[in-house]
Amino acid sequence: MKKLSYTSFFLALVLFIVNCEIENNAVEIISFSASDSVALSGIGIMLYCEAEDGDGDKLSYSWETSSGTFSTRSDSAEWIPPFIEGTYLLTCKVSDGVGSSDAKTLTISVTIPAPVPVNGLDWTLTDDGLLNGPNSSSVENTGVTGYWDGSVENAQYGWNVTEQDTPNREVIQSLQFKVEDSQDCGGENPNTQRGTATANIQITGSSPVNLDIDFSGIGEAQSAGYDLIKFILNGEVIGDGQAPGGGLGCVSDSVLVNPADQQTLEPGSHTLVIDFTTNDGMYHVDAYYEIELKLMIPE
Repeated sequence: MKKLSYTSFFLALVLFIVNCEIENNAVEIISFSASDSVALSGIGIMLYCEAEDGDGDKLSYSWETSSGTFSTRSDSAEWIPPFIEGTYLLTCKVSDGVGSSDAKTLTISVTIPAPVPVNGLDWTLTDDGLLNGPNSSSVENTGVTGYWDGSVENAQYGWNVTEQDTPNREVIQSLQFKVEDSQDCGGENPNTQRGTATANIQITGSSPVNLDIDFSGIGEAQSAGYDLIKFILNGEVIGDGQAPGGGLGCVSDSVLVNPADQQTLEPGSHTLVIDFTTNDGMYHVDAYYEIELKLMIPE
């Protein structure tokens, strides 16, 4: 019995000594960097935090700052700077979960980006062949009298134009031309419907500005070559679209798009014309084109 007690005591002592000799190796951040030391407000930069643990423990990462927001992915994060100029401290903390941790801090300067140097983008609108709506030719509307909210349900027949949105380093605006249903498909309009939207764009700075045009729409599914749209920049066609066709009668489908490449507008004056025509008065049901224009300072 006494021998058993000595044995138990000896085993306990050995375990105690072994446990005392096992040390938790420290976590160490060996690299903490950012994709840029200067950030533009509202435009994210990437942060990279590399750490090691001599025991191979699973590491957890946390991120801290006095302002802005993080989108984290463990050992990396995207920081969206605030809309206030200044200098900000960004901290990465790493822990092994068993008592060891490390932290490092970066300093990032935030500036407010200059607005896109654009004047104009004031639209002259014309249309022909419409019967109804405040944008119809019956009231001789040739300018934007009220801005569209961008929703399908609130679009009027003819041209619809949203207010310009100006996020960082961009000017964004949307237009839509909405077609009245043709008489042969249960509507009231027997006419060919047409419209043009013309903008005179002034690039006022000393550097070029990029122009992106994205468009889509719904056109007749009877014959191709109808519901035509063209985008003309400084007299040159840069993109177009047309109805898909298909011999389906009074049915509509997505238009066929020949997209416009990104355009570079040098300082000075530029003219953009959007030209639309149904090209006849038949097979038009719920047809429209929607266009988004974006002017951007090149990266």
